[in-house]
Amino acid sequence: MSPSRHASLVIIALFYGCRSVEDARRVQHGENMLPGETTVTATQAGLERASTNTLSALETLALRYHPSILQSLQAAEAARLQCRLTRAGRLPQITASGGYSRSTQNTRGTPSSGRMQGSWSGGVGIDLLLHDFGKLKAQARQDSENLIAAEEQLRETELEVIYNLRVAFYERHRAAHLLRVALHTEEQYAQHLEEARVMVEVGTRRQYDVTKAGVDLGNARLETIAASNSLAVSHARLNRALGLAENPAYEVADDITPQAAVKDSDALMAEARANTPALAVLQARERAASAYVDQTIADLYPDLSLGANADISGRNFPLVWNFSWAMRAAQSVFDGHRRTTLIREAVTRLRTARANLASAEQSLYLDILTARAQLDTARQRSEVARMVERQAAENVDVVNEQYRVGLSSAIERTDAQVAMTKAQSDVIRARYDERIARASLLRLTGAL
Repeated sequence: MSPSRHASLVIIALFYGCRSVEDARRVQHGENMLPGETTVTATQAGLERASTNTLSALETLALRYHPSILQSLQAAEAARLQCRLTRAGRLPQITASGGYSRSTQNTRGTPSSGRMQGSWSGGVGIDLLLHDFGKLKAQARQDSENLIAAEEQLRETELEVIYNLRVAFYERHRAAHLLRVALHTEEQYAQHLEEARVMVEVGTRRQYDVTKAGVDLGNARLETIAASNSLAVSHARLNRALGLAENPAYEVADDITPQAAVKDSDALMAEARANTPALAVLQARERAASAYVDQTIADLYPDLSLGANADISGRNFPLVWNFSWAMRAAQSVFDGHRRTTLIREAVTRLRTARANLASAEQSLYLDILTARAQLDTARQRSEVARMVERQAAENVDVVNEQYRVGLSSAIERTDAQVAMTKAQSDVIRARYDERIARASLLRLTGAL
């Protein structure tokens, strides 16, 4: 290699090294921050106070700004860089050195002297791995499978973020609807109190009815306060699912979860095996464990490498040059059974990885059965709750008319209103239980 070409390579290496250092310093100083690296503000996320946001729009924000997404992205990038590091083991390692020294040259039997003489030295060395009986290949397979696992874990994190957002979204809607029911019930009890007062004044009812209506109204107001607090908490949970650390007062549209096909549990499990990233992660780890077995077995064999060095040295120019090269083979004769023990340890890793996959499949099947049952239960509850709501509404109308003509008591009127409020609340709870169950099935089968 000519001196000019060698100098060019050194300059290029230094340039890229300086660039990497510069990029690292910028990250240290907080420049070029990525979404999720810091807590996003509502203004940065585009959540205006008076805006109404759809579920799909909120999902986009969560996938962009939630910190767990960035954590998984960086884990995948780290796995990708590890693949590059392993591939670098196949490339030659080139080193360059240079130096200048001064020293005295005193010897025994001659007068000592303080005179110092200078000496120049320099050299270039290269080391290249020729053959390692599959060690690097097995390590590369492990790194490749770890990268696949990291990328699938990223998809699993996205599923988890979207699922948590959907649950928070529907719980907020449920809390808002329950608050409306509580406000309507409070309004009904206020009307009952006013009617009771009027009827007591005209002599058709006793003072007890006014007292009873006042107690009912007070209890209704307490329920309204509890429902209002529940809405505030559910809104805060929705903000947390978005990756916020503040509580902007925006509105949400009444979206519907994408309809998951209603299949039997075995069909859903087959779909989950093909699509669920959680299983794909464990499958990749099983393959990585198998590659690790190959690596520990290949470690029983020696490494063959080629080394070459070119040196120049001397006190005066022109300097004296020398060149040497060597073929090297390194083999451990006895290591206290370390390598054979590592083989056995690699086998235990492989067995554990297989067992983890089997356990995950069984847990996933149970979760699918549970979510499928919850969906069926929620749908049936919703149908029954709507029927009960209609009957309760009719009963309230009848009891109110009977109360006004003196054919029913204040207690019967309260019971009818309580039944109506419960029926309305049950309809709302069943509706959103069904949506959450559908979202759970979508997550378990690996669909967004």
